[in-house]
Amino acid sequence: MSRRTAAVCTAGLMLLLGTTACGKGDSASGTRITACRTPQLSWKMTLLPGKPHNTPTATLSAAHKGSKPCAFDGYPELSVYVGKGPSADSRPKKPTPVHLVLKPGHSIAIPVFYDAVGSPSGSCEVMADYDPRVDVRPPHPTTHDYGSRVQLTDAKGHHRRAQVCDLDMLLGAPELN
Repeated sequence: MSRRTAAVCTAGLMLLLGTTACGKGDSASGTRITACRTPQLSWKMTLLPGKPHNTPTATLSAAHKGSKPCAFDGYPELSVYVGKGPSADSRPKKPTPVHLVLKPGHSIAIPVFYDAVGSPSGSCEVMADYDPRVDVRPPHPTTHDYGSRVQLTDAKGHHRRAQVCDLDMLLGAPELN
């Protein structure tokens, strides 16, 4: 079974098991807060300067562009891939439970840990030469929520090609900005 197929199967199982955690009540207003969905979120991924050692390589962030608060419970699914070729997928660095309420106009930031340089004698899992695609899906996506494409930029907003020299990218806990 390919990694992408396994990831889709895992996502489906997590969706099935996590549906009860997605709709939390807002005690202040008495309304249910539904899970954040792709149409409500505007994603970006920014490379951090320098050669990190035990520090994040990039920051993945999402701004809430919807009109009602939504629940961001868990970790997003981040994938860097070249067509049906090589790929690198994300997993939590530490499986710490995450329960955030994202209000309209607010955002979250997620540190992303991975090797973007590689060793001089080694190769990378996903090479920048092939201009890989970066996709992200929110926690608890619906059945037909395929996520959105994310542009990787440097701190000044210039487009950068993604390169991942690990099999996995580790995600730190999402935090409200």
